Amino acid sequence: MTKKKILVVEDEFITTAALKVSLELMGFEVVGSVDTGTGAVKAAEELKPDLVLMDIILKGEMTGITAAGIIRQRHDIPVVYFTAHSDDVTIASALETEPFGYILKPFEERNMKTSITMALYKHSIDLKLKASEERYRTIAELFDDGVFIIGDDCLVIYMNDSASRILNRKPEEVLQKQLYELLPEDWFREIRSVLNNVRATNQSIRVTQEFTGEGRHFWFDITYIPLANADDSLEQQVMMILRDITDRVEIERQMDREGIVQIEKNMEQFQILNDQIINPVQVIKTLTELGNGPYQEKILEQTAIIEDLVSKLDKGWVESEKVRNFLLRHYRHGDVLDDKE
Repeated sequence: MTKKKILVVEDEFITTAALKVSLELMGFEVVGSVDTGTGAVKAAEELKPDLVLMDIILKGEMTGITAAGIIRQRHDIPVVYFTAHSDDVTIASALETEPFGYILKPFEERNMKTSITMALYKHSIDLKLKASEERYRTIAELFDDGVFIIGDDCLVIYMNDSASRILNRKPEEVLQKQLYELLPEDWFREIRSVLNNVRATNQSIRVTQEFTGEGRHFWFDITYIPLANADDSLEQQVMMILRDITDRVEIERQMDREGIVQIEKNMEQFQILNDQIINPVQVIKTLTELGNGPYQEKILEQTAIIEDLVSKLDKGWVESEKVRNFLLRHYRHGDVLDDKE
């Protein structure tokens, strides 16, 4: 098993020597030691240690806290402070650099080994989480759907490019802002209601939501997914995946309307055919019955056939009216007519 490499930053020679011996006995490799903040930054870049054991008060102008902040920012190397200073001001300043541990002098070997081992383990977990987040971020950027991650207070933590296009805003105008700052009040209330439901049940919810703005309607297919907490915080984040289905809904509604219009045209045609056919037939039938010609029986037979066809057309017209009423009830277009028996 490869030994973990440690850089010691300490301005007291005797303490540095004691640390080297103790760390090597613990199974670590001391790759270097420096006594200034500037030297620590340079050594971290050149030696690439797995961890830096950092004193706070060093030689030179740069403190250990400043050096730790630079090392963390540039190289993402975990830092464990090793210092005799435990006052509130020093600790508060040190915490701003997000250290992985804080060991007070004089140290006990057992406590030091535990602190360093825990720091290395926590950093390895952080690296895995970052790698995982980066993979998911890459996948999210390939989505045509809008992807948002929303915090407890409706804060927008993340959004992909598609989400930016849906809102028609740049990421810097949206990230770290609350939804109520970005959306109309009625939109925000409806979305917050679903967010609260997702957090309360810890279950995913998929809904179609309609919003109104700028004089038109918008429809979104939205999936709300609760996310597991990445740390020990109580914050419950929710991922929102939005698909704009406005065009699809409008097309479907237009098709519905056109279908009803066509049925109404068919009904009109049935009525016209009824009027145009049955009236001349009735005249022919009446004149034939008044006379007593050799073809009277044949003519009446043929008029009966025509009347039967017209009756079937009437029945078709009635059935079309029933279909129309069904569609009116189903799609809620216009008024429903009384069904004819």
